[in-house]
Amino acid sequence: MEKPMTAEEILEAIQNMSNEERWKLLDKMYDLYYSKEHLIKKEKLERLWEEDDE
Repeated sequence: MEKPMTAEEILEAIQNMSNEERWKLLDKMYDLYYSKEHLIKKEKLERLWEEDDE
């Protein structure tokens, strides 16, 4: 099992990325930590599955 990266190691890896890859990373981080759209979609799917089970 690999040891988790430190904040310093992550920042160093980000500094070594191309601008395109940095933008991709920012988009993914936004979706994971700030955007609630994925939670809404998940909730809607769960409701649909519950309706199918009834």
